[in-house]
Amino acid sequence: MVATSTAPPAATSGEPPSPPIIYKLVPANMRWPLIGSKDIIPAWLCDNDFILDWHPMPTYSYAKSFRLWRCLHMETMNIYTHLIGFIGFFVAGISLYNIAKSTSGSKLTSGDTYAFGISITAATLCFAFSSIFHTLRSHSYYVHHFWGRMDIFGICILALGGGASANYYAMYSNPKAQMIYWGMNAVFAFLAAVFLFDTGGGGTEMLVLRGGTFTILAISAMLPILHAIGILGWDTACTQIGAQWYLAEGISLLVGVCLFVGRVPERFWPGKFDIWGHSHQLFHIFAVIGTGFHVAALVAAYNYQQGMR
Repeated sequence: MVATSTAPPAATSGEPPSPPIIYKLVPANMRWPLIGSKDIIPAWLCDNDFILDWHPMPTYSYAKSFRLWRCLHMETMNIYTHLIGFIGFFVAGISLYNIAKSTSGSKLTSGDTYAFGISITAATLCFAFSSIFHTLRSHSYYVHHFWGRMDIFGICILALGGGASANYYAMYSNPKAQMIYWGMNAVFAFLAAVFLFDTGGGGTEMLVLRGGTFTILAISAMLPILHAIGILGWDTACTQIGAQWYLAEGISLLVGVCLFVGRVPERFWPGKFDIWGHSHQLFHIFAVIGTGFHVAALVAAYNYQQGMR
């Protein structure tokens, strides 16, 4: 790694001195992106005041942006946590389908395929959009904001797919309630997407708004599960719909959102988590874990229904 610095322009009378301009070139070849400190990145790239260094500088090049996959910087874990999540759930979806086809035969219904298909598809799209956003986030202003909106769109898709799949098994014996919850889930996801798109995808000043909206969206997706628990009781709901896995999912997502909104842990030790372990990375990790719990709940519900057919 090569670190170079250039002296800033001399300050005129009455103006504060400019901060030193420091770039890290990885490696010493202009085909590669530059990594800089918080003081020199453009305002549209600065959304966390507690990450002081290791920010990718604007690349204005898709090739340079994708070379960030081979560099170490503050977006490295953001890219790879959801890239691995995308690959993992894509493989899991194919594997679960093949296992179900080989073991269940004629008992595998179109509803089962729909429930797992919409959940896995939503997860892979969400994590793919997120990984691409964090790759192209430093490309340029307009590319940054376009993929920022796609990132939010992916989160709304994940909530929509998760809610629809959970609703299928939670309200399995109540088609009318299924339709009502499907409609509510779709409306909430649509409104969240429109609302957050209108705010420009959010930044530092929109952090609490985004976290709150995502929390409300997740709660709306959980309504049919809470309904089923109220009817069946906790123990029976655990057996029939995998309620314990939904509880684990909810806790995981809540922890992730709280860390994300609170900027924990970097808030307490600025600069110590620039590359590894800052709040956005933890938010990603808990999102992947929560989605895994969601799939486990679907498997539990599917196994119960197979035993009843």
